[in-house]
Amino acid sequence: MTAEPPCPFTTSVASLLIGALGPLERQELETHLRQCPMCLEELIFLAPLPGLLHRATPPELCPRWDP
Repeated sequence: MTAEPPCPFTTSVASLLIGALGPLERQELETHLRQCPMCLEELIFLAPLPGLLHRATPPELCPRWDP
């Protein structure tokens, strides 16, 4: 059994960071972030990930990659 997210918006935070939300969804989540410490904490925790993804090496270029 998996635990439910503590806030229904928590799962949208990553989508915000990668630019996958529409303008209305983005505005709604940004407003929500001003009121929800859990979602703000999630945003702070995930904030470095988009930058790290740009630095990731594609699997086929990794020396240990074995298809």
